[in-house]
Amino acid sequence: MNTRFAVATYALTFMSLSQDRMVTSDELAASIQTHPALVRRMLSMLRAAGLVETQLGPGGGARLARSPERISLLEVYQAIRAAGDLFAVGRISPNPRCPMGAGIQATLECVLAGPEQALRDALGRVSIRDLLNEAGARVPRYGEHVLPAPAGAAR
Repeated sequence: MNTRFAVATYALTFMSLSQDRMVTSDELAASIQTHPALVRRMLSMLRAAGLVETQLGPGGGARLARSPERISLLEVYQAIRAAGDLFAVGRISPNPRCPMGAGIQATLECVLAGPEQALRDALGRVSIRDLLNEAGARVPRYGEHVLPAPAGAAR
């Protein structure tokens, strides 16, 4: 997994604090301390996955396409991950005439399938709201930004 996942989850959590307005890529980049072009590329991937809405021009920016409790970290992971699997086993091309090369790729894929599925399962259980609430609890002065639970939901 690369830093795009961290940048994307940070940006979505930041946007969940500002659901009533568009957040600019410059604003996100300043908060994340990264280049606005990186943020724009990441926002493009999140938009393609239906996680954010974007608008160009004055007053433009990005905002969540749905409520933060309805965006799982698994969706974020799937939206921004690079081609290939988590462990990038499919990107190696060992020599098939080598006794080790002939079987290592299939062996690695078999051994790593379980941990990758466990990660997917864990990411599917965590929402952007969960991140916002956890971050708010860790930084008390920002705790007032924690979103109220939706009607009928338990925390």
